[in-house]
Amino acid sequence: MEVIAQIVLQNLNSFAQEEFGIIWNLKDDVQQMKRTVSAIKAVLLDAEGKANNLQISNWLEELKDVLYDADDLLNDISSEAMKRKVIGARKILRKIQVFFSQENQIVYSFKLGHQMKAIQKRLDAIAKNKITLQLTDRPMETPIAYRRQRQTYSFVREDDVIGRKEEKKLLESYLLDTKVSVIDNVSVLAIVGFGGLGKTTLAQLVFNDNAVQCSFEQKMWVCVSDEFDISKIAEKMIGNDKNSEIEQLQQDLRNKVRGKKFLLVLDDVWNEDRELWLKFKSLVVEGGKGSAIIVTARSRTVAKIVATHPPLFLKGLDLERSWKLFSRVAFDGGKEPNDMELLAMGRDIVKKCAGVPLAIRTIGSLLYSRNLGRSDWQYFSEVEFSKIDQHKDNIFSILKLSYDHLPSFLKKCFAYCSLFPKDFEFDKKTLIQLWVAEGFIQPSRDNRCEEDVGHEYFMNLLSMSLFQNVTLDDCGDILTCKMHDLIHDLAQLVVGKEYAFVEGKKEHIENRTRYLSSCTSLHFSEKTSSSSNKLRTFILLGQPEPLYGRQNLGPPPSLHFPFLLSIKCLRVLTLCGLHLITIPDSIRKLKQLRYLDLSFNRFLVSLPPDVTSLHNLQTLKLSRCGKFKELPSDINKSLRHLELNDCGELRCMPCGLGQLTNLQTLTHFILDSESKNVDISELSGLNNLRGKLVIKCLDSLRENAAVVESANILLEKQHLQDLELRWGFRETKYRKDPVKNRRKEEENRWVDDENKIKDEKILKGLQPHHSIKRLVIDGYCGNSLPDWIGNLSSLLSLEISNCYCLKSIPDGIRNLVSLQRLCIYNCSMLEGRCARGHGEEWSKIAHIPLAIVSAFNPTDLRYIN
Repeated sequence: MEVIAQIVLQNLNSFAQEEFGIIWNLKDDVQQMKRTVSAIKAVLLDAEGKANNLQISNWLEELKDVLYDADDLLNDISSEAMKRKVIGARKILRKIQVFFSQENQIVYSFKLGHQMKAIQKRLDAIAKNKITLQLTDRPMETPIAYRRQRQTYSFVREDDVIGRKEEKKLLESYLLDTKVSVIDNVSVLAIVGFGGLGKTTLAQLVFNDNAVQCSFEQKMWVCVSDEFDISKIAEKMIGNDKNSEIEQLQQDLRNKVRGKKFLLVLDDVWNEDRELWLKFKSLVVEGGKGSAIIVTARSRTVAKIVATHPPLFLKGLDLERSWKLFSRVAFDGGKEPNDMELLAMGRDIVKKCAGVPLAIRTIGSLLYSRNLGRSDWQYFSEVEFSKIDQHKDNIFSILKLSYDHLPSFLKKCFAYCSLFPKDFEFDKKTLIQLWVAEGFIQPSRDNRCEEDVGHEYFMNLLSMSLFQNVTLDDCGDILTCKMHDLIHDLAQLVVGKEYAFVEGKKEHIENRTRYLSSCTSLHFSEKTSSSSNKLRTFILLGQPEPLYGRQNLGPPPSLHFPFLLSIKCLRVLTLCGLHLITIPDSIRKLKQLRYLDLSFNRFLVSLPPDVTSLHNLQTLKLSRCGKFKELPSDINKSLRHLELNDCGELRCMPCGLGQLTNLQTLTHFILDSESKNVDISELSGLNNLRGKLVIKCLDSLRENAAVVESANILLEKQHLQDLELRWGFRETKYRKDPVKNRRKEEENRWVDDENKIKDEKILKGLQPHHSIKRLVIDGYCGNSLPDWIGNLSSLLSLEISNCYCLKSIPDGIRNLVSLQRLCIYNCSMLEGRCARGHGEEWSKIAHIPLAIVSAFNPTDLRYIN
């Protein structure tokens, strides 16, 4: 709730003169609304703490509704101001000037003014009710009441623990290693994972191990849980509950550990303040050599601050161990019954527990205590499992601690993940782009762009173990992640009625639903459509076809365009894998749209010209639209991300692309080899580009090679990480005999010496910033590579392919100490010269950990029918 209130206040504070000019006396309305929202925001913490009261719960729901409506209206006003500004600058057609005549502006202003006053009236009523409900002002803070109640202890029976032998052995190897050399005599080991994985249990196992007990003179266990209060921790360590002064406590603690080899467990640590940790550690550094501290935490940041060894990231149990644990708590004496159907249901329940020991124990114990029969087990597996969050001391109560610990803006980002199915692979960049489009990113005080702040949000959620299974790209950056099934259940638990993920056909959608997604067909009745006209997000994820080959994937989800185009508040629209052929011109009505994803629509040929009237559009995705041929001219200046991966029929870029100075993502830049309307100089001003850029058809620049050589078009693009320079459309051709085709190409390339010189000039002029991490050069005809390659000090991966005339590698490649991977494919003149151990060029590349020289690129197999 705090998030949407804060967003409304930010929008009110950022109103410019253009917005004030749309409605008469708007300035007074804005000031009045700011005062009312601020007064309501002050009591939100008190209200949310009393939400179990039905009256207060209803008050919160009404408040949320009006805040969303206020935000939609303010965005509508801003969009109108931007539209008038753009049209005024263009001075276009007479009929547009008539549309925006004085008379029409008066009508529109009256309409917006009426809506503004209606919302203010609703806010006034809500503000008045806060007095009736006796809500008081409280500063917003992270709720920690539940964490204060949690206590842990050091003992656990080893026989009660299943599946942590390897982790226990690893920790003990650190603790019992007499040769380990640690600064200040004290090593710190961190166990990291989300709630319920068994961090405390593992620490208990290690703490009570006989060899460990005998190895340490002092053994201490402290459950930190709430705040990292050094005084309280010291009191627990020395067994003093007399509330002594900190000076006396620090002296007593230092005396207790001085010269003695101690083992301390700090369980459930949340502190991410490094200075506070260093202050605490300074009190125990006088311990004897080999002393150790074990810290359990949910946050990777905590581990980074405290650990002197690599942290142990705890994972869930495998299926076999999960079943063993479940059997122990769910069946009498841990003995499996002979009922095969009951066992099958039990195994299905165990799968849903996703390897989390606390979930397995909680649910197994619940089933045992109820003494349920087969039909009850089936009902529990299919229906009641999803309701287990209603029990106070269960897995979700524990998991929810991680959510409660998040600041309000991160709660919103976390909740958004509930829109996607379980086991969904999130693309990190896409997720951040969605957060930006939804307005979840708070303004940065240090002028960072919203995507950079979004990256920080993502890393915070990852640090709290709310994301897992991270994959990296060739540059070492995070590419994708997943969410544990139980964490996904937690996300769905906390979102309430605002979010809806529809897995099957569903006619009714709640009036308060603002974010909607589905993987299947949705059928919208008249009633459903009228109740959903305030949606901000509509995500329809069809099943994408494979890039190469054919599979029968069944019919795509159906789409009801008239319904979609009636949702004036829509900010995010994702229509993937739907076999769309055209997009209606009426898409222009979605004037608040910020994010449009049409990927995997393999029959889509073009976009309507009216898409350029979406003045708020930030992200446009057309990847894997194999038939897509042309982007609209005068493309949106508001664009920040334009994705065009695997658009095989796209042959050129639109004019004016160079004016998109806010563009951060441009996956492909294709030079028009026929009409030559678009020059590579369009890239000159796009210095905010990040991530990956593929430039195709560089052979079309040969007539202007001298101009390109001196232009230094890429040199200032310091945020670019991955660059592919390709001559021609090589990768889009299907090759029945790739080897034969290569021989023909090789023969042709030997003929034209003039092209070799031109290509050398082109490549020389395409020098990237020295921070580039991955570089691909494909189809280049020059005899040598430019010297600037030796200046790419951050380069991790270099691929050179289909460069048949290339005779040598630059000497400067010896300087690339960061280079981890070099691949040379289909470069016949280099094959012998770079042969491992004895080639004339081998000494230049011998320092590279992975150096591959091959006559055939294995990735070319994908082009063979």
